Amino acid sequence: MVTPTLLFTPAELLVTLFAFITLLGDAWFLFVGLSVGYWVGPRLTDTTRPAAATVIALATLALAVVLAVKSYTAIPRPAATPIDPAGLPGGLAGFVAGELDSSGFTFPSGHATGATAVYGGLAALLTVGRRRPRYAAAAIVIALVSGSRVILGVHYPRDIVAGMALGVGLIVLARWVADDESIPQADRVFLLAGVASVVGLGVAAAGGHTEEVRHAVIGLGTAVGAGASWYRSGERLVAAPTVSLPVAVGGLVVAGGVWIGAYEGVFGLAGALVGGAVGVGIILWLPLVEQWRKKRS
Repeated sequence: MVTPTLLFTPAELLVTLFAFITLLGDAWFLFVGLSVGYWVGPRLTDTTRPAAATVIALATLALAVVLAVKSYTAIPRPAATPIDPAGLPGGLAGFVAGELDSSGFTFPSGHATGATAVYGGLAALLTVGRRRPRYAAAAIVIALVSGSRVILGVHYPRDIVAGMALGVGLIVLARWVADDESIPQADRVFLLAGVASVVGLGVAAAGGHTEEVRHAVIGLGTAVGAGASWYRSGERLVAAPTVSLPVAVGGLVVAGGVWIGAYEGVFGLAGALVGGAVGVGIILWLPLVEQWRKKRS
């Protein structure tokens, strides 16, 4: 009798599954999801767009604080990997290998912090549906994303615990600063993100962490560009219409290209600063582009 060959071992199946789950905490996924929610917000409730803008600010703040703390602690990630991804079939090998990348620093977990800040922030600020189901759904996603980082072997348990605690603390801070009675004041949270980016820039530069310096500059540009945009035109942006699919796709392509170029170091440090501001500016101003397009047609 011939024993059938398994496509995956149990360990490979578990790691592959959580490699996909961890995408829910990737910075690009969080910002794309928040951008879409920001664009279609008026179709849901009047408070969805300002809530999404505030959570975009919160995500920017979370990334800036994580960068500063990681640059200061400079603790290496775990060295061991749970599986050898080379044994996986097809294109999964490259994908899983990327998610098992152990470069960079480990404390605290950026995925745990970002997922807690974003999903927890949405649960706290959105008015869609009932509050308890929102918090329950957020808690499940946060737990899965945070747990995935340990299962993938790229973080220690202490990293994700610290990240989740940091995320909760940033939600409390952001709600206090933005004034829960008037959620649209996202510019205040962007101001905090700018301050955190400056601190992170100083810490990263002092430690000689070149990549972290570039990321801090992008964060600073993002915070300044978004904060100025919301301070100047927040009410107009909230009142603007839902963004249509062609305009949204075009905006994502342009903003994504600018951000990718900035993160890859194509534009240099000065360009990274401008790139961060331009990228988030496109995201925030796209409703006014839609408004202009409708008037023209």
